[in-house]
Amino acid sequence: MTDRTATDRSALDTVQAQLDAFNAHDLDAFVATYADDAVITGVAQEPVVGSTAIRAFYEPRLQNPELSCVIDATVLFGSRWVVAQEQVVNAGVATETIATFDVIDGLIARASMLKA
Repeated sequence: MTDRTATDRSALDTVQAQLDAFNAHDLDAFVATYADDAVITGVAQEPVVGSTAIRAFYEPRLQNPELSCVIDATVLFGSRWVVAQEQVVNAGVATETIATFDVIDGLIARASMLKA
């Protein structure tokens, strides 16, 4: 199911919406920034595929009030690729992460995380 308002968002706006939802610990809003068949790599041993799996993977994480993320810098390649340098903070410990997002029609189709 595609969110019609999502198709009007730029790739940078979509990534910002995803970040805002993550930091608000709003699971529904977070999952809504991803396409139904989205793939996330680099957060688990195996790729997290599809909105049901994304919801299941992130639900316990977003219940952690000590988890947050700050984007230090972003680069837009073309109209759909966003590369973000992030600091993921858990219990006061920051982990530098490079994240890439492929945004199609206002939804994240693919995300990949590389932790320092």
